[in-house]
Amino acid sequence: MWSAQVGPKTRVDLLPHETMKLKLQTQSTETLRKCFSQINSLRKFVVLRFSPDELLAVLADESSVIQEPQVWCKFPMYSIFSDVEVISQRDNVILLEINIELFLQTLRNFDKANSRDFNIRLQRKEGAGRSRAAYLALSYSETTNSTINHTFRVPVKILKSNVLAKVPELPHVDIMMKLPPEFAATFRRLEKFRNKMSQDRVTIRASRENGGSLQFLLEEVDNYKVAITWKAKLEIEQKQPESDSLRAVQANAPVNERSPDEPVEVTVTLRDWRLAQKIVSNCKTIIFLMCQNNACVIHCLLDDAEEVEVMYYVSGIRSPD
Repeated sequence: MWSAQVGPKTRVDLLPHETMKLKLQTQSTETLRKCFSQINSLRKFVVLRFSPDELLAVLADESSVIQEPQVWCKFPMYSIFSDVEVISQRDNVILLEINIELFLQTLRNFDKANSRDFNIRLQRKEGAGRSRAAYLALSYSETTNSTINHTFRVPVKILKSNVLAKVPELPHVDIMMKLPPEFAATFRRLEKFRNKMSQDRVTIRASRENGGSLQFLLEEVDNYKVAITWKAKLEIEQKQPESDSLRAVQANAPVNERSPDEPVEVTVTLRDWRLAQKIVSNCKTIIFLMCQNNACVIHCLLDDAEEVEVMYYVSGIRSPD
């Protein structure tokens, strides 16, 4: 049994048979809270991948990684935590699964408290053979007339195999455009037709023509077709992002040369597309990438600092070219 002394009265037990230690401290949980509030409705559990340099938060269905939408969030450690200690025999990487709502609720509690430091530590749960054999101990001290120490132990599952190590990639990029913050209004327009549609699907059509255009094509139960069009010009992206970003994984894919008037189409389930609304509504920069008849990606930067990335990958409903 490995252990570490992290305070005068706190003993952290680490996982047996393996040197593993996670100890983090921050004075502000705003970035984590804001990002997790955008994605908590998509899945019950989130996979957190801690390393000394970055934190990845991944929401995906392990049994159906390709078909189901995936969300990847990337946080540089230095932009969130003032104290970082991540140690393991797996190249100093710790991968665990946690209930996202329980984690998020603790972040909200800290935000309401009169407290300076928020601490995250990995602790071993008593009792062998449990599927969730550890906790994330989330703690802070609240000062009012006296000091009250709060500790919330959220069960976690340590993952031994990194089944989500690879960011999903588009086979190629047919179009890449920047969307304005006002684009979130299109989700409300689509919501009005949700109960009138013959199928739970929407075809997204984009084109470089006239400076960039974007349409959403729906079919109602009486075969009446509806087209919702973003009328303002959209900025077609040409520049390549930083090589270590989530967006670079997509943007560095082969680019298909298409004529400006040749549209790119991807059909997705309306439910999958609507799940992106909270993400798009709260991000500063939004980049939309499409692969003809295959998949689409929404890549967002959370704020002006452009350090926190959120990527939403949606597989298309395939149809013959």
